[in-house]
Amino acid sequence: MNNTKLFKTLSIIVISLITCICFSLLTPSITHSSSLKSDCLDNQNCLIITQADIDNICVPDETCEEITPASRQIELIKESRSFYGGTSISTIATILFMTIGPLKIIPAFVKLTYQSEPDVIRKLALQAFAISTSAIVIIALASQNLLDKYNMMISALIAAAGIVLFLISVKTVLSQYGNNEKKQPTPPPENPLTALISPLTFPTILTPHGIALVMIVMSIAKQLDNNANQILGIIIILMILNLICMLYAKQILNFLKPTVLQVLGLVLGIIQLALAINYIFAAIDLQVLTINAILNS
Repeated sequence: MNNTKLFKTLSIIVISLITCICFSLLTPSITHSSSLKSDCLDNQNCLIITQADIDNICVPDETCEEITPASRQIELIKESRSFYGGTSISTIATILFMTIGPLKIIPAFVKLTYQSEPDVIRKLALQAFAISTSAIVIIALASQNLLDKYNMMISALIAAAGIVLFLISVKTVLSQYGNNEKKQPTPPPENPLTALISPLTFPTILTPHGIALVMIVMSIAKQLDNNANQILGIIIILMILNLICMLYAKQILNFLKPTVLQVLGLVLGIIQLALAINYIFAAIDLQVLTINAILNS
């Protein structure tokens, strides 16, 4: 009986101690919140934090979407499409054909392999196809990560592509107005395989502005259009077309004749020149929209 009374007494004491401890811990926070409320009532300019603001705070352990310069400009592109309109897959395929397509490869490949055996030609074409396809697919898949990693803006990439394409196009167009003296042709290398990486793969097959264009198109496609797989398929088809044109470059050149290719090259140069100017203006327009959004935020 005495043990039962002792146990009840100890239980009451322990419960009382726990209650006191809990009350002492809660009292400062209650007092602090009360003082905050009184301060807010006295000062009308106080900042009130709602539960929605607390929910939007990123916890380090949670996955939070980081706003990068590229993603900010993607949103601006989305808004500007209501005025300018979008770009169709056929238009993208045409632009990619002009930048990483086979028209510029045929004369260069024939010049490299003019005196080579068929086995060497086949080996060079297959190796160039493997390297160029692997490189452009990796660039296409990693384009968004590259932009985010180095905090590159879409407008900067568009401007870079426009400037490079402008310089190349101007050189192509103005070459028609050069002097009439015939330059001594550069002799082909004794072993065409030494030209596999440069100048065949880079920059003949994969041009600098072509690589930049692929990065731009894939970044927009992943975040805005959801058609990255279609664009990747177009790129692979163009690489296969490049391979076919390299394997049959001599036959194609004999059929089209150098004059026809020269005219096509001139027309292509004018179109690329206009496209380059369009790129530069688009980059300026996008950068102005970005600065305006930052100033208004």
